[in-house]
Amino acid sequence: MAAGRSWVNPVLWVLALVLINAIWSNVSRQDAPNEVNGIDRFEPYRELTVAPVFGSKNAIPSTFQTSFTSSSLEQANVSFAIKKDNISVVHSWSGLLTDTPPEWSGSLEPGTYTVVTEVEQGVDVEQVLMLQPFDSIRLQGHAVLSVLLVVLAFAEQGVRAFVTARTQGAAMKPKKETAPFKQTSFSREDELVLEDDASPWRAPLTPSKEIRE
Repeated sequence: MAAGRSWVNPVLWVLALVLINAIWSNVSRQDAPNEVNGIDRFEPYRELTVAPVFGSKNAIPSTFQTSFTSSSLEQANVSFAIKKDNISVVHSWSGLLTDTPPEWSGSLEPGTYTVVTEVEQGVDVEQVLMLQPFDSIRLQGHAVLSVLLVVLAFAEQGVRAFVTARTQGAAMKPKKETAPFKQTSFSREDELVLEDDASPWRAPLTPSKEIRE
């Protein structure tokens, strides 16, 4: 029976390895939205900091979305640009209010970025930067999680073997039998005292001095 079940534990660990890597793959592709400009909070210059993930210098997959609307203007000039360290241009676009700004997709290295937006009075702006921070360390995450799971599997086997060995050792160890009644030993003096107390011929008691008087 035990030999027939020996394959179950390795199969469970393999399934756990596949499951945890599938979960990590899904998590690493999740987007983290960062609002740059909104209808109620607009700034022509917005500074953003793209932080490294666990100290990694890998570029982070990013998507920049922009929307221009107006309730009072039918047409206006609009534009925006993304600059790294406020010097090098990563992406820029300019057009009219009725145009649909393209969605920019790319990768941003860790650092400081500035979003410069130019619009006419009465134009509302909505801008969102979507980041996938864990995608930059996706391969490292797969490797680390796999190694940790393998180490945990070997540790679990070691603990099982240790517990089994201790249990079998305790079962094979002979137990010391104890008698339900313990024989009491008497010394020679105790035997004489018992014989004297048990004898019907006892020396008469000597009356005390007060009784004689």
